[in-house]
Amino acid sequence: MEQLSALDTAFLNLETGSTPMHVGSLGIYDQSTVPGEKLGFKDIIRYFESRLPKVPALRSRMVDVPMGLDYPYWISDPDFDIEFHLRHIALPQPGDWRQLCIQVARLHARPLDMGRPPWEIYVIEGLDKIPGLPEGSFAIVSKVHHALVDGVFGAQLMAAMHDLGPNSKINLPDKPWIVDRVPTGVELLSRAAFNSVRNVMNKGKVLGRYALPAATNVVKKKLTGQSCNLFSAPKTRFNDRVSSHRVFEAVSFDLSEIKKVKNALPDITLNDVMVNIVAGALRRYLKSKGELPEESMTGMLPISVRPDAKQNQQGNQISFMFPKIYTDIDDTVERLKAIHKATAAGKDTNEQFGGGQALESAALLPTTVTNLVMRSLVKYNVTNYVKPLFNTVITNVPGPQLPLYHAGAKLVSFYGSGICYDTMGLFHILFSYNGNITISVTCCRNMMPDPAFYADCLRYSFKEMQKALLGEAKKTNVVTSIKKVSDKKVADTDTKIVKPAAIEAKVTEAKATTARSEKAATTKPVAEKKTTARKTVRKKSATTPSSAEKQPESVTEKETAKVKES
Repeated sequence: MEQLSALDTAFLNLETGSTPMHVGSLGIYDQSTVPGEKLGFKDIIRYFESRLPKVPALRSRMVDVPMGLDYPYWISDPDFDIEFHLRHIALPQPGDWRQLCIQVARLHARPLDMGRPPWEIYVIEGLDKIPGLPEGSFAIVSKVHHALVDGVFGAQLMAAMHDLGPNSKINLPDKPWIVDRVPTGVELLSRAAFNSVRNVMNKGKVLGRYALPAATNVVKKKLTGQSCNLFSAPKTRFNDRVSSHRVFEAVSFDLSEIKKVKNALPDITLNDVMVNIVAGALRRYLKSKGELPEESMTGMLPISVRPDAKQNQQGNQISFMFPKIYTDIDDTVERLKAIHKATAAGKDTNEQFGGGQALESAALLPTTVTNLVMRSLVKYNVTNYVKPLFNTVITNVPGPQLPLYHAGAKLVSFYGSGICYDTMGLFHILFSYNGNITISVTCCRNMMPDPAFYADCLRYSFKEMQKALLGEAKKTNVVTSIKKVSDKKVADTDTKIVKPAAIEAKVTEAKATTARSEKAATTKPVAEKKTTARKTVRKKSATTPSSAEKQPESVTEKETAKVKES
């Protein structure tokens, strides 16, 4: 029997019928790698049973202390039934990506049964019209209460449920599982009386170490006119009461391309680049609605403080920082620099306090009235009269950079799903796996009725940053080559560099046609040939790539045009 921490209990107290406090994931698997016959649902159940001893937390259910006088406890459920937690469904035809996202959102919106171990897994078949997936692919959608796991422990759970190759062996445990006896109310009250003295001492410790210095720092900044992020985030459509409905969407990026952007500026981190993608997408999305605030939005970025000795321990070992994400800055490069400065300052502050302020500060929440206070704030809509603490959550979870297999099926892609609650209805999860990094979005459906458009905003935000940073590097290379080679060689080189594949193919065909014409009519003047070639290139350069949005002309194309005219 293990007691929940103050922070884990806070996640329980925040839960209502419209705000379930669980996190989840979506994994898509290629079944063609399974040795032998087709993988069945019973095979997946047996595979899970063989891995449960590696993750004992999945057999834990919660018991409450009478009258809420102390934090609840986890016990090993004596009535555990794996077939209650594993479920099998299929998408209707045609089985495309939009249908899968809708199904994930519906499953994620339903609260978990807290009378059992708080997790569910759904195996979804019928993914027949998702581009790039072979026939027979399936998805696994998971839901685990946030009181049981954080991001790092979720990654550990993911590793335990996968193999490094397709030839996995299913070895069911040959020893009976040791379960806990359900404690009586008298036993729990006795423990609460013993813990009450310790809880009072913890509150005094937290007040002296974190609360008083933090309050002093806030007052000092306010009096001196310095910037303070506390309750300074602007009110947006994502910071109101949430409904019981959810939307889910996700985009994937090549990790090597993200690293190229990161390396274009000194000291920039991978996390800075990803936060800037989100900031640019939020700016574009809200601007299209006519709702872009003049002030910068604020993000909440969780930081893992889990020590190496507790990597496999259930519960949350996290802290938080609340940097501005500078949605008020239009220039993507300047915004990236500002985000780097803000996140670096937030990390320094977190390290200054040892990284444990969120974990220990949660001990100030009284166990008996926290839930009542939360419900009263929602009931009387008090949140509409104060500025939100932050606008959105952006959490970065590092994953393995090698392929994983579940019961022989290869994991193709992996996405996360987060929590939405009143005053914070938009949650971003960044997850890297096997050379890709994904941004998954979970939001209240009333706040974001068009998640596919927001996914386009995320893609555009990255392309904009990529062009601004890597486009400058290409320009420098072209200018350097102009000084070293003749104009004709530069023109040929530039054409090959800046033309998209389809346009370059047309230019090559035009050159071949010109060559045949020259062979047939050798008496044409050289000047006329050059003029014809120039017109051909200009005509092809005017062609624009087919895309949902018009892209600005690249710096290298402008430079090429100047070279050719000279």
